[in-house]
Amino acid sequence: MSYAIDRLPERVASKIVPVTESGCWVWLGATVHEYGQLEINGKRALAHRFCYEFFKGPIAQDQTIDHLCFVKPCVNPDHLEVVSLCENILRGRTSATAINARKQSCQCGHPYETRSFGERLGRFCRRCKIAQDRRYRLEKRPWTIK
Repeated sequence: MSYAIDRLPERVASKIVPVTESGCWVWLGATVHEYGQLEINGKRALAHRFCYEFFKGPIAQDQTIDHLCFVKPCVNPDHLEVVSLCENILRGRTSATAINARKQSCQCGHPYETRSFGERLGRFCRRCKIAQDRRYRLEKRPWTIK
């Protein structure tokens, strides 16, 4: 579904420039950490959240907005999706959490295994862990293992 900028209130629409190549609506007004910012009834709001709610409806309190285009000042509702904070972090390109979650193998190329550590799950490389334990034992008691 496509939305029209001219349906937005004039003072909001005047701060948006559509980019035809990407389809993004770039916010040119005030920003905070590259995200568009505006004032509504004396309160600050993020422009992409305002546009999403204006065209698509309310956002649940435990949800956040993910920019599918990866352009922070974009306010095009077609480029925005409501997701959980965890999902938004894992979809990111640059955060350590997202990068590590996508890894399938350790630095040596061995596949990761998943194991429960109490109430949480963790990943580790069994072959590297065995080698690390062996090195540790050799350092502590070099006379017992050869």
